[in-house]
Amino acid sequence: MKKSISKGIVLSAVSFLGVFAGSQVVSADTDVAIAKTSIVVKGYEFGPAVPKVVVKLDSKVSKVSKENVTVTTAGTERQVSKVYLSDKNGKKVTKDSKYVTIQMPVTFDTESNSGVASPFFYNMENFHNTWVDDYTVSIQGLTVTVNGEESELDSESNAINNRISTDVAAFSNRGSYSGTYTNPLTNQDEELTLQYAAYEPESLKNGKKNPLIIWLHGQGEGGTDTDITLLGNEVVALAKDDIQSHFTAGKQTGAYVLAVQTPTYWMDEGDGTNGAGAGVSRYTEILMDTIKDYVSNHSDVDTDRIYLTGGSNGGYMTLNLAINNPDYFAALVPQAAAYSYYQYQRNEDGTYTTVPSDTSLSGTAFVKTDDIYFDEDKIAALKDIPIWFIHAANDTVVNPSDYSLPIYKALVDSGATNKWFSYYESVEGSDMKDTSYLGHWSWTYFFNDKVSGVQSVSDIKEADDLSGFSPSNKTNGGTSTAKVDGTAYDNIFDWLNAQKK
Repeated sequence: MKKSISKGIVLSAVSFLGVFAGSQVVSADTDVAIAKTSIVVKGYEFGPAVPKVVVKLDSKVSKVSKENVTVTTAGTERQVSKVYLSDKNGKKVTKDSKYVTIQMPVTFDTESNSGVASPFFYNMENFHNTWVDDYTVSIQGLTVTVNGEESELDSESNAINNRISTDVAAFSNRGSYSGTYTNPLTNQDEELTLQYAAYEPESLKNGKKNPLIIWLHGQGEGGTDTDITLLGNEVVALAKDDIQSHFTAGKQTGAYVLAVQTPTYWMDEGDGTNGAGAGVSRYTEILMDTIKDYVSNHSDVDTDRIYLTGGSNGGYMTLNLAINNPDYFAALVPQAAAYSYYQYQRNEDGTYTTVPSDTSLSGTAFVKTDDIYFDEDKIAALKDIPIWFIHAANDTVVNPSDYSLPIYKALVDSGATNKWFSYYESVEGSDMKDTSYLGHWSWTYFFNDKVSGVQSVSDIKEADDLSGFSPSNKTNGGTSTAKVDGTAYDNIFDWLNAQKK
């Protein structure tokens, strides 16, 4: 016998409270009811998405069917691929359970440049990603069996605060670092705080130590919630086996991963805005202190193998921090780096001059000059640090011709060695086959472990301009191979693991 349970307004104290608390509402005569709905949030190359919904029932059931179930998340009807009994985190079980997981394919919307029914929205006031306020999950026709009797359950609730993410859970060490620092624009002291989240492998014994990878996020991942930093770009991939396996040779058990978050932007020079990448960030000193504090509290970190990486804003900060601390890092990986080769016009108070722009999200643009910002002193600071750049030729947010290309050429022209550049034509996805992303998202190749080919150093040095660069998707960044002291590296993480101060 099947009971049909509808989500109606039932005049009882329980249903009254349910309506106003946003909980599930079912009729009072059912043998089983939905007590809670949670969303599973995973990190993808395009950001976070919801591939599963986990339903908690108020009693155990022995069977569940996907035959009649329909699911809508955040206003979008989703395809249902599987429905099964599970544990509380959505892992399939073969015994009676209070938990049912509904699995749904994840899709990407090229027009909005985001996953369909994403739990994030992009705040146009501060240009940061944030969690949506309302992530309504509507479930209709969920058929379960209890005591040999079928019941059909319906529910609707806001599940945004009921998030399950094993991806971010791997970054179990969460903390912050605060201090008083001088604002570079106002010269006034200010209190600053940075948040961080860290993945930590098993500690080694007998004096052996693991390397540390530091990730610095882009413009959209600033704020005070490190889950935003971990999921806005697929930073969680750095803790997964595909990438960690590059750091487990010999006695290594993996690499530490430290993701640090700024409340505004790494390119903020002191006025709270996103700068042009042609100055020193207000966060330069506190970021360095945060890193040193973390390292000092983790004796297992190999201080000769601390690697600094970042995308866009974070790519700027990767270069900026290394220039100001040239003896600390073993290697750098700037990606779509917004560190400018040129100077930009400034106002009398030191802020950047802006002009109206139809192509900018903010509606304004900075004014580039012909004066060089990446001068001889900066070249000298970076000359002896191993660096592997990543960028895409069709990046319209950070034009490589104004940023990474001339910087790289200046470095190799100076005689610097162990400098590599993976240059792509465009950004093509792996999670979503045959999907092209914004050209700015070149860090996608990094998190997908798809960086191998590099540009020809000799071609770049021989050219009088930037014509020595030749972007290539087919060869994963270039037709040449990174070689250091006779050893060839066809993978950026293998190269990274080998770099030591």
